[in-house]
Amino acid sequence: MNEVVKPEFLLGIACVLMLIGSFTPWQSFDGQSANALGSWQGVAAFIGGLLLLLGTLVNYEFLGIKQLIMRKPLTNAGVGALGSLLGILGAVTYGLEVAPGSPGWGLYLTILAGLFGLYVAYRLYLLEQPAIRRVSWRG
Repeated sequence: MNEVVKPEFLLGIACVLMLIGSFTPWQSFDGQSANALGSWQGVAAFIGGLLLLLGTLVNYEFLGIKQLIMRKPLTNAGVGALGSLLGILGAVTYGLEVAPGSPGWGLYLTILAGLFGLYVAYRLYLLEQPAIRRVSWRG
């Protein structure tokens, strides 16, 4: 299957966008802005970005951990999806709690990076699905 851009590379782009989004302003009020790394939601989004980084590194086999390489189809898509969901959860819950100000552009960037990472993880799962062993329930 010839693809223009590999899903592993797109997962890396989602990782970079989520990490950038976790450091950028999530809230603005009276001309000032604040990022969310002081709250649990921002830390969750940052950890989600690190999980996306882990999924990308496993894809390109930069880590020599045999347990991760043996379970590569599940680690690629699973860690990417988990990181994306964690980033989306952190950003959305922070966005619901923004009371005195308005949401900043970093909040939107983190949510979009999480949605993009979730889509890429799904495509990666579909791409590597034949490598996953099937369980037969017949006796």
